[in-house]
Amino acid sequence: MSTRVSKICLTVYGVLLVLSFFLLSVPGDYWPWYAVMVPFSLVPLCFGRRWYRLTGGIAFLLAGLLIVGDIQAGKIHRQRMQRIRAAWAEKKGEDSR
Repeated sequence: MSTRVSKICLTVYGVLLVLSFFLLSVPGDYWPWYAVMVPFSLVPLCFGRRWYRLTGGIAFLLAGLLIVGDIQAGKIHRQRMQRIRAAWAEKKGEDSR
């Protein structure tokens, strides 16, 4: 039973991972999608047999790295947008004089 559940969870994880490549959003908004993937990696990690535990562990680490990377990319994106807005406001202020 645990082998079957592990296979199903890893399949769902793989499908979610592939679908995440097609998300159309700004950086920093993907992390909830990756967070949804975490439970599907924890089930085989906790309840699977040796191969499934290894795969679940790798999937868990991958999801964690994707979450951290997306949060970092989101911070960079927000800083860049803030600089663009500040430059735009400065330019707009000069044009109105």
